[in-house]
Amino acid sequence: MKKILSVIFAAALVASMFVVGAVSTSAADDYTVYFEIPDDATLEKIGLDVWGSKVSVHAWNDAGNLNGEWPGAEATHVEGNIYSYTWTADSVPTGIIFNNGNNGVQTQNIDGGETVSKTDASKTVKNPAIEWGKLYKATGEGIEDPNGNTNVVVAATDYKTAEPSATESKKEEPSATESKKEEPSDDKTVATGDTSAAWVLLAVVAASLGTAVVMTKKASSKD
Repeated sequence: MKKILSVIFAAALVASMFVVGAVSTSAADDYTVYFEIPDDATLEKIGLDVWGSKVSVHAWNDAGNLNGEWPGAEATHVEGNIYSYTWTADSVPTGIIFNNGNNGVQTQNIDGGETVSKTDASKTVKNPAIEWGKLYKATGEGIEDPNGNTNVVVAATDYKTAEPSATESKKEEPSATESKKEEPSDDKTVATGDTSAAWVLLAVVAASLGTAVVMTKKASSKD
């Protein structure tokens, strides 16, 4: 009986390791933001020079700067003109600014507060709040901050949710024969999302139970 309990305990320990790993990965993803470099035409429209290919991220919270003094740390290139930056759970910012490495172009504050225009003290602009997992894109507008810099106004949007292209939408429709394929019955479960971790966990539990049954039978035969 003690051996059986040991096997079950070991299986539970292995399963907990999978769960902890999945939670840790999810937590890391929670503190990532994405930024798309504005195109030259958009920047020219608001009187700014081209951005270039460098993206730095200045970040802060109540404790001070989180990734060094201005202009901050360099972002990671994702694809095309899109860059990302990820913080850890113990250094989550309350405000960030994307800039081109202190070369004269930057976004407005992304902190949920307000920016007061230097040219018109009565005019305020609502800054976007930090939304994790979102892509920040230029709106085509600019705002002058109290330091005299023209900042790029940005807004958060979902990342990788673009509509399929015209080419993709014109894919060949299934033939009459294909469309008549048997639909899955109600008692079948259609898996969605990434279930690899769940299958591994189930396999571990099943193996542990099988071992426990075999050992129980052996223990009984000895009795």
